[in-house]
Amino acid sequence: MLEENYTFDHARVLDKGYSDTMKYTLYHNNRPVYLLRIYPLNESIRCTLEHRYLHEHYRNGVQCQQPLTMQILPELNCCYLLLDYLSGEDGENVLPHLPVDEQYQQGRAAGQQLHIIHQVIPDEPIDWAKRRYNKYIQKKQQARQLDLPFYRQTELEQYIEQNVDLLCNDRVVFQHDDFHPANLIFENGQLSGIIDFSRFDWGDAWEEFFKLPKYTCEVSTTFACGQVDGYFQDTIPDAFWPHYNLYVALNQHATLIGGLQHHAPSYVLDKIRHTIKTHDFAGQGPPAWYAKTGAQR
Repeated sequence: MLEENYTFDHARVLDKGYSDTMKYTLYHNNRPVYLLRIYPLNESIRCTLEHRYLHEHYRNGVQCQQPLTMQILPELNCCYLLLDYLSGEDGENVLPHLPVDEQYQQGRAAGQQLHIIHQVIPDEPIDWAKRRYNKYIQKKQQARQLDLPFYRQTELEQYIEQNVDLLCNDRVVFQHDDFHPANLIFENGQLSGIIDFSRFDWGDAWEEFFKLPKYTCEVSTTFACGQVDGYFQDTIPDAFWPHYNLYVALNQHATLIGGLQHHAPSYVLDKIRHTIKTHDFAGQGPPAWYAKTGAQR
């Protein structure tokens, strides 16, 4: 199936993560050399775009896997993307074992990488504000159908409606859309790569940060603080935290819906409750995880 100039002698299924994509690590002389991602044929357009944008990121200096080739195979009803192999361990395993100061420094490195990712912009204008609001309304309706209200839901929805105009001033850029420690690779305690761009999207660069309380803070709040500081080179714009708070609020209905697929309802509801209690929606300031950890530095 692969082109002749890519040699390997055996493959192993890579089943880590929640993605439905078929993934294989390809080996040569017992050494991992490639990562093969196989998609259904109906995803060939998106696979082609992923290949294109990975090339752009790689040229821009993003520590991503180098895309080697992409092929569409109608006879097999699939397409594939071949990447070079990135050795190391993911941040969920590495970060808790690093000294606190090093967690912060690696967070800064991650923030700097995210800033480079956001240099890529769409070919044509996108009415992202309208699309993002419509996505929220859809998730809100789905959440209502579950008949499982969450902590301060009505108050949060009122806050969203009062602040939704913040969406209108956003610059649209390439979003990794799954940027958190599980998709960051470390070697010898240093950030060495960013993986899994398959969920990429377009939107406000600052929307990426809602993943911090959702995933990153569970691993290391110090790393999360470093990611913010590194992204902005220690000069956080006044407009950032109001936007951040809005994106966190917009995501809570999706958290409820998506989380129920993998966790018990009580876990999801507790997670949402903690997020809402620790964010300054009224004052539009930084969340407790940043204010507390930043004050200790």
